[in-house]
Amino acid sequence: MKLDREMEMLLNEIPLLHHGGLLGGCDADAAEAEDLSYLIHELAAMGVVDGDDEPVAADGFSFYGLDYPKKRASLVASPPPFSMANHRAHMPSLFDNFPFDAAADDWDLRCSPPPAPPPAAAAPRARSKSARRKNAGGCAAATTSPKKCGAAAAAAKAHGGESLDGLRGFMYHVARDQHGCRFLQQRLDDGKREVDTIFAGVARHAAQLMVDPFGNYLMQKLLAVCDAGQRMALVLALTADALVLVRISLNVHGTRAVQKLIESLKTKEEIRLVMEALRPGFLELIKDPNGNHVVQKCLQSFEADDNKAIFDAAALHCLDIGMQCHGCCVLQRCIARSRGEHRDKLVAAIACNGFELAQDAYGNYVVQYVMDLKIANANSSLAQQFEGKYIQLSMQKFSSNVVEKCLKVFKEADKAKIILELLATPHLEKLLQHPYANYVIYSALQNSKGSLHSALTNAIRPHVELLRTSPYCKRIYTRALLKK
Repeated sequence: MKLDREMEMLLNEIPLLHHGGLLGGCDADAAEAEDLSYLIHELAAMGVVDGDDEPVAADGFSFYGLDYPKKRASLVASPPPFSMANHRAHMPSLFDNFPFDAAADDWDLRCSPPPAPPPAAAAPRARSKSARRKNAGGCAAATTSPKKCGAAAAAAKAHGGESLDGLRGFMYHVARDQHGCRFLQQRLDDGKREVDTIFAGVARHAAQLMVDPFGNYLMQKLLAVCDAGQRMALVLALTADALVLVRISLNVHGTRAVQKLIESLKTKEEIRLVMEALRPGFLELIKDPNGNHVVQKCLQSFEADDNKAIFDAAALHCLDIGMQCHGCCVLQRCIARSRGEHRDKLVAAIACNGFELAQDAYGNYVVQYVMDLKIANANSSLAQQFEGKYIQLSMQKFSSNVVEKCLKVFKEADKAKIILELLATPHLEKLLQHPYANYVIYSALQNSKGSLHSALTNAIRPHVELLRTSPYCKRIYTRALLKK
C-alpha cells in the first residue's frame, strides 16, 4: 500500500538525521532541521505521531523529549562530546518505551535491565491541528490524557471529521484492516455527516468489501444506517452484473452481508432487483452451505408473491434439491412459507417424486414433512406410488421411517393395505428379525385395530421363541401388544 511505503521511508530517515547530529560532533545546518521538521509533521499527518508529549515552547518545537529550534536555526547549538551514556540517554527516547538511566553503563547487557521508574506526568498530546497551533502560540498548559479529560475528549470529537477527511482515497484500505474497520464502524454512530463520508469512500468497492473478513462487518453496519438513496445506490451497484450477488452469497463472509442487505430492503423495486440478480443461481445457492442461508433469508423476509421465483425453482428441481443436505431444509422452508397456488404446485411436485425421495438419506425427511400436512391429494399420490413396494421400503434404513409415518397418518383404508402386504409375505420371520423392518412391524401393531390387529398378532405368535432370542424383536415381544 502506498501509504505504508511512505510511512516506512519516513521512519527510516529519522534515525539517520539524528545520528548525524549526535555522532558527528559538529553543528547541523538549517537544511537538516528543516528536513526533520518536515518528517515529523508528515508522520503526524499519517497518524504515527499523534502530537507532542511536552508543551511546545514559543521558540521551537519538541519531539519525544528533544527540543528543536525554529527553521534557519542551528539544530544543536553546542553539541556535547559523544559518549555511550549520552547516546543511550537520547536514542531510546525515540524508539523505546523504556529509557535507560545514567547508571546504565554498569549493567550487564546480557541480562534484562531493571524496571524503569514510573514516568513523570507528561502534558497531553495534541490531537488535532488546531491544538498544535495553540501549543505553538504559547498555550502550554499541562493536562491529563484526553481519555480522562472531558474537555479534551469533547474537542477531539468536535474535530473528528478531520480524521475522516484525511482518509479520503484510503477508506477502502482502512476498511479491510481489523482495527481500521472497527474505527469506521464506530464513526458511523457519530451522525449523518460521517455516514455520508464513509459511504462515499467505500460504495465503489461494496462487492469486494462484502467478501472481506473485516470489511463485511462495515458493510453490514453501513446497510443498517444508510438512507434510502444510498441503499438503492448499493443495490444498483451489486445487481448490475447478475452473477456478482450470487458469488458474494456463496462466500463465507459475503453470505452474512447479503443477508443483511435482504433484511434492509424496503421497497418493491429493491426486492425485485435483488431477486432478479439471485435468480440465475438459485439451484446452486440452495445446495451451498453458505448460499442456502441467503435463500432462506429471502423466504423469511419477503412476501410469498416476492418469492415466486424461489418456489418455481424449488418445484422444478425438487428431486435434486430434496436429496441434498442443505436443499432438503430449504425445500421444507419453501413449503412452510408458500401459500395457495405456489404451495399446491410445490407439494404436488414432491409427491410425484415421493418414491425416489423416500429412499434417500435427506429426501425421506421432505416426504415425511409433506405427509404430516395431511393434504389428501398428496397422501393419496404417495400411497399409490408405495403400494406393492412396502416390503422393499420397510427393509431400507431411510424409507422404513417413511413406512412408519404412513401407518400413522394415512387413512384407515391405506393403513390396511400396508398391513395386508406385510402379512402376505411368505417369510414374516425375516421381517421380524430385520434391523429396520422390525420397527415397521412394531408400528403396525401400534396403529392397527380390530380384526386387522388380531390377524397381525396371530401371524406373529408362531415365532415367539424367535422373538425371545433375537436382539431386534425385544420391542415386539411384549404381552401388552400381543394381548391387545
